[in-house]
Amino acid sequence: MTKLRIALVVALVACGGSKKDTNPVGGPGEPAIDPTLPSWAPASCTTYQKAVFQAINCDAMDKGKRDEIKDSYNAASVNWKQENEADAAKIEEVNASCTSNAETVRVAIGDLCTSEAK
Repeated sequence: MTKLRIALVVALVACGGSKKDTNPVGGPGEPAIDPTLPSWAPASCTTYQKAVFQAINCDAMDKGKRDEIKDSYNAASVNWKQENEADAAKIEEVNASCTSNAETVRVAIGDLCTSEAK
């Protein structure tokens, strides 16, 4: 069942999702959050995922760049999901990576799309 959920999420992200994807908890306009992120994943990974969602739905951004952002997130996400239980050092490593990657995506978006992913 978990593999099915992972495949579904990866397929949705790979297809670019929909601009109407929403998180029932997050409210209108918020991206659907990947429900398969490990429980140990730091909040910075959710922030990164939201920035990626914003980028891949930013039609003003070059499609090649959007695909690159999406592919990078998908690769990182697969690695996180392979860790059943992460120790403090791994969590800090992933936290730093997610923080850095989220900022990189925000810089790539720039002023092309006005709604900032938070």
